[in-house]
Amino acid sequence: MGVSAAMIVKDSERCIARCIDSIVNSVDEIVIVDTGSTDATIEIVKQYVQDYPHIRMYQYEWINDFAAARNYSLEQVTHDWVFIVDSDDVLPDTEQSKIRSYVQNQIDLGQETVFDIIYDNTVAGEIVEVIPVGYVRLFPSRLRYVDRIHEQISYGDIPRTSSDIHLLHDGYDINLVDLKAKKKRNIDLLVASLQSNQENARLWLHLAREMSVLDLSKALRYLDIAESKTNNQELLILIHNERASLS
Repeated sequence: MGVSAAMIVKDSERCIARCIDSIVNSVDEIVIVDTGSTDATIEIVKQYVQDYPHIRMYQYEWINDFAAARNYSLEQVTHDWVFIVDSDDVLPDTEQSKIRSYVQNQIDLGQETVFDIIYDNTVAGEIVEVIPVGYVRLFPSRLRYVDRIHEQISYGDIPRTSSDIHLLHDGYDINLVDLKAKKKRNIDLLVASLQSNQENARLWLHLAREMSVLDLSKALRYLDIAESKTNNQELLILIHNERASLS
């Protein structure tokens, strides 16, 4: 009973090697699913596959659904636990022993838990935002994702708790990423999701967050819609905090 790492990637030549290097000794296998790269990502990963027998790469046809791609990656893992990373994540040296430690503790206790990690957003190499909850990244590999954008793991009655595992993430550094293009992609997927799920307050909140960079008035209107569609206190707090940050 070990732990796998799984990631979905596309056009990640800028950062994929750095990500793999940071996790290669922390897990028992790494599953990398490419969703249509046209840069050097595939060639870079192929070299790692040659050098490390516990790294495997798969091709997946992108269907505008992050949950579907994530679930395909989960179908390829061979261990009972999985750690989810993105290509623009880095697991710091200080964190690299923690993944197996958390998993071994669960095995010793004979129980299952899903774990939030601490997400440290960076700009120019400096941490600018620390997000302590909301990112479940370590969990039993039999679980699956829902929602085509801002996908969430569906864990039912399994307990959820925070870990002290930090991941560095530079995917919102405007010096490295075309943030407006990323936001537009996410908005298109959220709008498509809302067409069949208009009562989902969390999707409206995510749409407001994405729209805030492009159109503040629309973002505020979407927050109002989100608030009108939920009585969940945790979600209402997130909506309130988002509105305050935009004021």
